[in-house]
Amino acid sequence: MKTHLCCLLTFWGFILSWGQETIQIDSLKRLLHENKDPTETVRLSNELFESYLYTSLDSADRYRKQIGQISKQNSYTQGNYFYNSQSGRFYFAKSNLDSAFFYIKAAATIAEELDNKSYMADNYKKISIIYDVWRNDSLSLIFINKALVNAKETDDWRLLSSIYVALGNRSFQSTQYPEALSYYLKLDSIYTNQNSLDKSLAAAYSNIGLIYSELKDAQAVKYLKKSIDVYQKLGHQEGMYYGEAALGIHYELQGNCKASIQHLLKAEDFYEEYKDANMLAEIYMRLGNCYLKEDIGKAEKYLLKSNVVSEEAQRITFLATNNLVLGNLYITRKEYRKAISYFNKTIELVSGLENNKSERLNVLAAYKGLIKTYTKIKDFEAAVATYEKSTVLEDSVKRYQNHLAVEELERKYQTEKKEQEIKLLTSQAELEKQKAKNEKSLFIAGILILGLAVIGLYFLFRNKQRTNDKLRQLEAAKSRFFANISHEFRTPLTLISGPVAHQLSKEQLSSEDKTDLGLIQRNANRLLDLVDQLLDLSKIEAGRRKLKISKGNLELFLKHLVEPFSYQSVRKGLTFNSNIKPTEEAWFDKDLVEKIIGNLLSNALKYCDENGKIDFKAEIVKDKVCIHVTNDDRNLTERDLPKLFDRFHQNNSVNQGFGIGLSLVKELAHLSHGEVKADKPNAGTVRFSVTLPISKKAFAKDELAMENSLLESAKPNPIAKMISMPEEEEQINDETLPLLLIVDDNEEIRLFIKSLLKNDYRVLQAKNGKEGVEVAFETIPDLIVSDVMMPVEDGIYLGNRLKSDERTSHIPIVLLTAKSAEEDELAGLKTGADAYMTKPFKEEKLRVVIEKLIASRTAIQEKFSKQIFLKPNEIELTSLDAQLLQRIQVILDDLLTDPNFGVTMFSDQIGLSRMHLHRKLKALTGYSTTEFIRAQRLKLAAQLIKKKGVNISEIGYAVGFNQPAYFSTCFKEYFGCSPSEYTS
Repeated sequence: MKTHLCCLLTFWGFILSWGQETIQIDSLKRLLHENKDPTETVRLSNELFESYLYTSLDSADRYRKQIGQISKQNSYTQGNYFYNSQSGRFYFAKSNLDSAFFYIKAAATIAEELDNKSYMADNYKKISIIYDVWRNDSLSLIFINKALVNAKETDDWRLLSSIYVALGNRSFQSTQYPEALSYYLKLDSIYTNQNSLDKSLAAAYSNIGLIYSELKDAQAVKYLKKSIDVYQKLGHQEGMYYGEAALGIHYELQGNCKASIQHLLKAEDFYEEYKDANMLAEIYMRLGNCYLKEDIGKAEKYLLKSNVVSEEAQRITFLATNNLVLGNLYITRKEYRKAISYFNKTIELVSGLENNKSERLNVLAAYKGLIKTYTKIKDFEAAVATYEKSTVLEDSVKRYQNHLAVEELERKYQTEKKEQEIKLLTSQAELEKQKAKNEKSLFIAGILILGLAVIGLYFLFRNKQRTNDKLRQLEAAKSRFFANISHEFRTPLTLISGPVAHQLSKEQLSSEDKTDLGLIQRNANRLLDLVDQLLDLSKIEAGRRKLKISKGNLELFLKHLVEPFSYQSVRKGLTFNSNIKPTEEAWFDKDLVEKIIGNLLSNALKYCDENGKIDFKAEIVKDKVCIHVTNDDRNLTERDLPKLFDRFHQNNSVNQGFGIGLSLVKELAHLSHGEVKADKPNAGTVRFSVTLPISKKAFAKDELAMENSLLESAKPNPIAKMISMPEEEEQINDETLPLLLIVDDNEEIRLFIKSLLKNDYRVLQAKNGKEGVEVAFETIPDLIVSDVMMPVEDGIYLGNRLKSDERTSHIPIVLLTAKSAEEDELAGLKTGADAYMTKPFKEEKLRVVIEKLIASRTAIQEKFSKQIFLKPNEIELTSLDAQLLQRIQVILDDLLTDPNFGVTMFSDQIGLSRMHLHRKLKALTGYSTTEFIRAQRLKLAAQLIKKKGVNISEIGYAVGFNQPAYFSTCFKEYFGCSPSEYTS
């Protein structure tokens, strides 16, 4: 009983902890429609979200998304806070705790950046409650205390009250009833002093009722009805029906099924419409238990319904209890096979809860039911086997019950003590209320003495103050109108893809299982692609997908997009021909063109006849690019062509449909002022033709990307402006820039990548793995970007060769490939590659990956520069680099204080040439060989100086310096002070 009540209390307490007063929805909608200011729009949308959250989750979701969209577009930090905070509330109401926790953590981070104590307290409280649901008591306690500290630094008494509710809930769950009651009564006192009603007060009354219900005290009904009364005055429907559900549960526990059914049926209708799985699971289970005594048919119906929603809400305890009751029900109806099935389900469910000792009783009851059922159907062998299992468990239960009997005696004593404390706290609370009423009466009398005029001015001021508070609350939030529907699909898809990928990584997996799991993974990825396509279509239809036209080299961009499909065609046994005519200046939306090309070529690969041919052609005709994709397909007829761009068109009952890809191509082409058509050049082929304008004058000013408004700037955009001059003319020779090596057998791809990076890096090129290894050994670049599939030697060879050599083992390697299978990625990463990206890749993603990898090397250099002694185990390095540094430390320990120890001796001892030693130390520590030796000597000297009483000149000689003056000069350059000043 307590477990069920605690779960009910926790979920409801979380939702109520954000309670606000109801606002007139029609008035808010009118203001929102008339308003154009982003800040005001966020504020109004936030209030509408508040109003709909407990009545219509779909409506609330629209305003949530509108806040997020407008805040992002206008870089409105406070709006972003409201978006994340309200997203947490929304997903918790939908029982999606993972998503709720993600958004609340994000909101807490923004609150800390704003240094807003109210926001911080609110989100710390929410984090605490989620940890409480997850049964992480230590973290829950930490965050609720942080929330209380911050709330006390504000004047927000409503926020402080909601934290008292959360603290009361925690105490109730741990059966600390007096402490829980004290928190609830504090909240009651606050609301009495403020002469106000709110959902937090109603929640407190509900929780006090649940405490008395747990204690089997009739006062539970009084407090639950007080809660319903407050909700009714506030016009809060869900609160009212939650109270009805709580009353129904209370009466069911007391054995009054008639009263229980009456209240539960009222709550059932509301929560079925509201679709709250947690509440419905509880209500159906209680109704099923009540109807067992009156109508077995209805009992069966409600227990089965409880099973469905309990499974959806992952309420394992409810499922186990329901299945046990259903098993006994089917024995009564002589449906023995069903009874066996449900008893086994109970045992299976509870087997995962070994640490929950009370669940052993459910297992024991299931065993007894199975013995009875097997005896009825004369399966005595199974009955005996089950009896043996039940005997073992029964012995364990008896030991546990003996232990519980001792605890029960102690509990009875504690309960009597707690009841006395509760009565004392209740009387104290009543005295506080009476005191507050008396003080209020005296205050009113004093005001009356001052005169009716003063009273009138006071109430006018008070009303104006409340109005200003509400206006400030409305000002605080922004649009969340458009939906991020992908989150609702991507969460379960991620939960599918993650375990499947984990299983596929196991080496002992059978070929049959690997085939099945691969099928699941491919279809999960396909579903994610469909979600993205649906979102693109919805954005276009809603007018939210805007063109972002920029100038670029369309020829190189198309070659970059087409290359991966050439590889996939070969794998499918198809012939792929590409003919891309040279272009000069072109204006186009890169994301739009990528989606059009990707969908057309994917469609061609999917429907091309076995051993067929695919042709891709692009040419410029009168300021327009004409793209043609032709593939062999004998199944399509002329009659099917006009319907190909309809979503999910199916040309016959046998073939699969065409999905939404071609429909998206059509919408994107029209968005870019172009057109698309399909025709059949001959009976055995189908051709898709897309025509897009590429002249700047074909687009409106608001369709041009912002970076192109300053095209005459001295520094061109490296992404928008693809290279068109010979690479020798574009080489940047700034030695301070990082050195990159690009390895790819396709010259256009090398030029394309170089055009993205040439303004920020020095770029070298190689056309295969063997040449790439030679260039890497010669130049020791800062990072390598390599294709996987190349002639002579491939990228896997390059990775293995460089990562196994001391000279180059530290160099980060990014592998690019058209191979997108899981096993291909694993093969690449096993070589020691630091990143693996599939073609066609996003330019910005490649740029960020390179920046992060180089930044990580810089961080390693900075850490080494601060260490007195080299500690490779404390820094993430390859095994070869760690071994090299350990060898270096051994050499330093032996030779550092030798005045003759220099670059030549160092390179001889380590076994590397002077050049390679210089480059290796520069890459790992940021120092040249000479600088590295001097820095190590100076660090050792600094240690010796800290030991008082040692002569500074002697220290200079001791660490390898021949001249004290030179030692002092070097020391001051390195530490910023002289050796003598360093000691003070």
